[in-house]
This record gives sequence, structure tokens and C-alpha cells, in this order.
Amino acid sequence: MKLKIILLLLLMYAPHLRAQELSDSLKLQSSVIDQIIVTGNKKTRAYIVLRELTFHQGDSLPPYILEAAIERSRQNLMNTALFNFVEIRYFQGLANSVVVHVNLTERWYLWPSPVFEIADRNITEWWQTKDFSRTNYGMFLRQENLTGRDDIAQLQLLFGYTKRFGIFYTTPYINKKLNVGLSAGFYVTSVKEVNYNTYNNKIQFYNDPDKFLRKEMQAYLRLTKRQGLYDFYNTTVDYRNSEVADTIIQLNERYFTDVFPRQQHLAITWNYRHDTRDYQPYALNGFLYELDVSKVGLKFLPHEPDLISISMGLRKYLPLSKRWFASAAVKGRLMQREGGPFFNQRALGYGSDYIRGYDLYVMNGQDYALFRSNLKFNLLPTKIYQFGFLKTEKFKKFPVSAFLNAFFDAGYVSDKQFGYRNYLSNKWQMGYGVSFDFITYYDVVLRFEYALNRLGDAGLYIRVGSIF
Repeated sequence: MKLKIILLLLLMYAPHLRAQELSDSLKLQSSVIDQIIVTGNKKTRAYIVLRELTFHQGDSLPPYILEAAIERSRQNLMNTALFNFVEIRYFQGLANSVVVHVNLTERWYLWPSPVFEIADRNITEWWQTKDFSRTNYGMFLRQENLTGRDDIAQLQLLFGYTKRFGIFYTTPYINKKLNVGLSAGFYVTSVKEVNYNTYNNKIQFYNDPDKFLRKEMQAYLRLTKRQGLYDFYNTTVDYRNSEVADTIIQLNERYFTDVFPRQQHLAITWNYRHDTRDYQPYALNGFLYELDVSKVGLKFLPHEPDLISISMGLRKYLPLSKRWFASAAVKGRLMQREGGPFFNQRALGYGSDYIRGYDLYVMNGQDYALFRSNLKFNLLPTKIYQFGFLKTEKFKKFPVSAFLNAFFDAGYVSDKQFGYRNYLSNKWQMGYGVSFDFITYYDVVLRFEYALNRLGDAGLYIRVGSIF
């Protein structure tokens, strides 16, 4: 009786078992990419698009690997900053072949834009005085994707607090293998106010409304190499000539290398970057590693500094769930020795290297370490709005997303030269708080931060751009 029951069950479930075997077999069966079709690239060359794909025509991939490769390729194309939207789909062809369709919405590439910007390091510092004479105005003319090869040409004309003329050109590829690029730039700058020293970690300024106190000329040439999709090597040679009024040297004899109102240098910098971030302007997944080695002063010119520095940075972005994300970053710099000029002593508080909550302070020095961490919650998953009255696809779709972010930063600056009059140096400093981050198209990131620091200072800060 038991044997009959077993046979009956086998007869009943045999078709289902066979169907499951066929289904598993289909999942493991590879698809051959028979064709890759690229549309929407009205200006961008097709080979620039294909360069970013993690698969090629003729590859044989199981469906689950193909889907992962398509998502990674979409992220790579978005990170070129050439497109507002990237959509990649594949369609079943004959037998086990598939056709991959890459549909692109290109950005607006020509930006003749008027400039009105503050001359201080950040909005918070400028707000202390609200001095509109400390602003720059002029025009940036930026042509992205100039020849359809992801190259950029830019002209800068600035007046006001800073007077500047600059011209720059970058092309990522100059060879048939599409892995070697070139950049070049030249600019001259004149300012009527100079930050000649720091005291209690506050910048000390001297200004003269009747004449320029510092004039500077710089030119550089950079050779780039891209190995595969995520490894980048840069070698930069630059020349810099800086002159200041005699008054600046009287205020700070160590402003330049010698007690002399002029300093020039030749420098060479080598940089390596490994970058697998999903979306560079506001990453949520991936990894970034950077290494810089710089030699400032090659002993060919008079009044050159003699400095060697090594800096390294690590960043990790980790999705914890569908709407929770964590990230951490460490960065550090070692300088060859003390004794360098004040002009070359910048550490934390400039550019993107700062501790949140210390907007009103700078920490100069030779060596430094910086730690940052974020815990983010996706308040508003990406929504795409359409403006029907706009005809051009370059602006018609408007993506928006928002995050709530809790953060903690810590940093240390070693200053063996000027630390005796800057109490934040040679001590660990910490900042923490929360922020509301708003992300929209053309990689615009707006951050509204409430931060506290170790000194007990608290404040609300507005920033443009991602913290890291």
C-alpha cells in the first residue's frame, strides 16, 4: 500500500520537478550579447559611451550577472557627468542572444554663466561681516563635452575682491586605447587682501584698497592614465610664481621661504585613485582610495621651497538596508619636515578638508589626520518630476531626493612651527551634528547642517556639495 502511495506522489509531482529543473537550467544558461545599441547621444561619441560599459559585444553572461553588469554600467555613465538620465535594457533575440539598448539623455553642455561668489572660505565666515566688498563677480564660460569626447574647455574672468583670468582645457583620451588623457591650465590672480598669518586659529588679514597686495601666476600640465574602469593615475607638473607687497613680509617674515617678497617653484605630483562609488556627487555604495605624493621645489629656481608630502585617503560607503546608509572616511598627510613657509602650511579648514562645526577656524600645520562618519536615512527616495512646458529633454525631467544625516568628525593637526599661537593645533578636535541633504539634477547637493564642536560652539551651516 505504501509503495502505491509513493508511486502516485511521484506521478503527480514529476511534471513540477521537471519544470523546476528546466527553470534552474534557464537561470544558469548564459546569454550572448549580440548587439549593443546606443541612442540619445546627439553629441557624445558612441565609443565614449561604450568605454564605460562593464560588458562588450560578444560576451556570454548568465542573466543575473548581466543584470548586475547593466546596473554598474549605468552608474559608470552617470559618473561621467555627461548625462542627466541613463536607461539600459536588454531584449531577448534568437536562441540565447540578447540585444542591449543604452538610452541616454544628454546634459546641457555650454554654461556661459555670470559669477557672484563670496571670497571667504565658506558662507559662515562671510556672514560674520556681511561685507559685500569681499565678493567676486565676473563670468565663467564652460564648454563641457566640447568635441563629444568628454573634453572640457573653460574661461574664467573674475573681478571684485579677487581679480583673475584663467583658461583651462581637459581631454580624457588622446590615444586609440582610450586610456591616456591630458590637461593644461594657465591663470593669473591679483588680490587686495592677504591672509598673512593665523592667531588662535583665526585667519589674520591685511588689506589695501588702493593696490594689489599679492599677484600670482600659475601654469600646469597633467598627464592622466585610466587603467580599466576604476583605476586612475595622474602626473602633474606645475609652475607657480607668487609676489606680495613688502608689508606682508614685514608682518610675517616666514610668509615665504626667504625674507623676500617673491616665491616661485616647480613642482611634480603623482596621484593614484581607485574609485568604485555608485554616484560620485552623493555616494551611497562603493569605495574610494587615493594616494598623493608631491615634491614642491625642484631646486631649479631661486627662492624655492623644498617640501615633500604624502597624503592618503580611504572612503567606504555601505548600504545597510533599503533606506539606511553608512559611510566612513579617513585621510592623512605627512610632510617631509618642519621649516616650510607659512604660505605652504595649509591643513584643515580649507576646501573639502575640514571638521564639521569648525567653520570659523583654520588649523595650519605640517601633518594632519581627519576622520569622518555619516549615518543617513533616505527621507525622500528619488522622484522624477516633468515640466511639460519645457521642450528640451536636457531640463524637462527634474529628479529630487533627500536624506537626513547624523555625523561625527574628528581631526588632528601637528604644527611644530606656528602651533604655539594656535590652541586647536596639536590636539584632537571633534565635531558632530545632523544635516538635511537635498539632491537634484546636474549634481546639485544642498546641505543644511546643525553642528557642535569640542569648544561648545553650535551653529547652523549651509553648504553646497557633498561632504565626501
